[in-house]
Amino acid sequence: MKTFKRFRKGLLLGALTLAMSLFVPVGTSHAAPSADAHNMIRSIFNRVGLKYEAPKAKPETPSKEEVNPAPAPPQEEPKEEQQPTESEQADASALADQIIKTGEKYMGTPYKYGASSNQTNYFDCSSFVQRVFKENGINLPRSSRQQAKVGTHVPKSQLQKGDLVFFTTSRYPDRISHVGIYAGNNKILHTWGPGGVRYDDMNGMKWLRESYVTARRVIE
Repeated sequence: MKTFKRFRKGLLLGALTLAMSLFVPVGTSHAAPSADAHNMIRSIFNRVGLKYEAPKAKPETPSKEEVNPAPAPPQEEPKEEQQPTESEQADASALADQIIKTGEKYMGTPYKYGASSNQTNYFDCSSFVQRVFKENGINLPRSSRQQAKVGTHVPKSQLQKGDLVFFTTSRYPDRISHVGIYAGNNKILHTWGPGGVRYDDMNGMKWLRESYVTARRVIE
């Protein structure tokens, strides 16, 4: 009988060894068997009269990055848009006045569509604007549509002297086809049709009031 018990005990130990090998891979110093594996091993230990306690999982050692996390990079503060200084505003205002004065010297110069920008005997609207600004050190494109793409946009409510104002015409109602120089008090200095270069009121003339498109500022 004792021989049988020893044989039985040896058989169970062998089964235990086999069970452990299924859950603890060879060459592994630490394994984490599942709850089912622990229950099976505990059952085998009980059969041979041994007490079994499941090993407690060792807490993972935190990495250096977790213990001492890298400091977060400083967040850049949004840059405020720089406003022109009083000196810069004064310079811009003086230049605008000079541009208006330059345009006034051509008052009455005849209008001619497609006029060359290389002469001053006659102008169309964009060659007049181009000429006046060129004489004050500012180079602009030749056509009104091209001029409407330079500088910065200005709302109609914030127009200042020297701003470029753009319109459509009956000849080209679907695109910009006229330009003038804003001279303050809703007036523009421009040229068109009989009378050539002159002042007109943007609100007083129906076609200027109804055909206004946009404005650009090229004096900074």
